[in-house]
Amino acid sequence: MSTEDKKPILVGTETFESKTNRELAEETVRLDNEMKALDLELKREQVSKLRSRISQKLENAKSRDLAIKNYLAQRNAQQEQCNHLKGGTGAEAFLRGMGDSPYYAVIKHKLPSGKYMVLCQRCGKEWHPADKFDKSIKETPGYQQTLTWPTNNSASGSSTFLFERAGV
Repeated sequence: MSTEDKKPILVGTETFESKTNRELAEETVRLDNEMKALDLELKREQVSKLRSRISQKLENAKSRDLAIKNYLAQRNAQQEQCNHLKGGTGAEAFLRGMGDSPYYAVIKHKLPSGKYMVLCQRCGKEWHPADKFDKSIKETPGYQQTLTWPTNNSASGSSTFLFERAGV
């Protein structure tokens, strides 16, 4: 459309004087139908653009979800293969987590609750205690065993605190 087509057409009342009431009523109905059709076309175009945008967002989300699932599967496989021990010779031992030391390559971190979380320095696997306040957070399988693993790493910690109720 050219810019001339977009300009509103101003019509004086003299152009209607030569028309009958019936002709004007028919013209009004025709114009109303044309406006409704144009409005419908505009709305369909907007819906099409919106659906396209939503579809693109859905495809992006699916792609990211698949990438995350693949990464987690790869990470889990690596963590399952790791023996969590220090030492080993060569890149193979390092990359595959096959240590040969009697000491474990884990860090025991004391949480504010006084319990420990355990982290493998080779594969990044984490073991967490159950949360006594949030019953939906369960103890990580193998957590109790990791607490007994010998390591010559120093435990890290955070401030331990306890809330007390006043007047109880």
